[in-house]
Amino acid sequence: MNKKKILFLCSGGGGNLRFVHEAIKRNWLPEFEIVEVISDRPCQAIDFAENNGLRNQCIDFNADKQRTLIEQIRFCQPDVIITTVHKILSADFVQEFSGKMINLHYSLLPSFAGSIGAEPVRAAVKYGSCIGGATVHEVTSELDAGRPKAQAAFPLAPEDIAESVMDIEFRAGCVLLLTALASWDNATRVDWSGRIFSLKGRMVLINPSISLPDDLSQEYFWNLLK
Repeated sequence: MNKKKILFLCSGGGGNLRFVHEAIKRNWLPEFEIVEVISDRPCQAIDFAENNGLRNQCIDFNADKQRTLIEQIRFCQPDVIITTVHKILSADFVQEFSGKMINLHYSLLPSFAGSIGAEPVRAAVKYGSCIGGATVHEVTSELDAGRPKAQAAFPLAPEDIAESVMDIEFRAGCVLLLTALASWDNATRVDWSGRIFSLKGRMVLINPSISLPDDLSQEYFWNLLK
């Protein structure tokens, strides 16, 4: 069986990369493989790729209108591009790989769109939101406006601080990546009834619904990704 190829665009700690790599190792995503990790800078994601035998390289996203980046990705021929990079992708890039790119945003879009990393989490806590969330969405030319592939929502309390909420957001985001990838080619058979799953003591509503490994509710598993 030819496996679907995942390419990661990264900028930071590589937490989502670590999760997807672990999910593939545990046979939660048997149809996928990671073919390359590309970063715009030296970072922990590149270190992780290097230490785990994943092809990797750094490319300047500000150079030559991203043509070098586009050519490298053409060479890899990925089926899915996960864009956890802290750079704006050019119009040519987005057009070239339309339909293959997904992004993880730490809010229940369209709330707190247009920011990156933990910024939407801090904004939600500062605003006093009663509901937090995360979204895996298609990447389009309009920032954070692509159709959601999977979303999660969970309750927030007035005493919550951004640092603790971010840990829940990270876990929810990983589960959403698993959900989006597992249902990648099964759009007509996706169960949109949702499911409730416990993550760090919060009951999280995840939609669409897939069967989730029990390990995801265990603290030991998340400690493996640190």
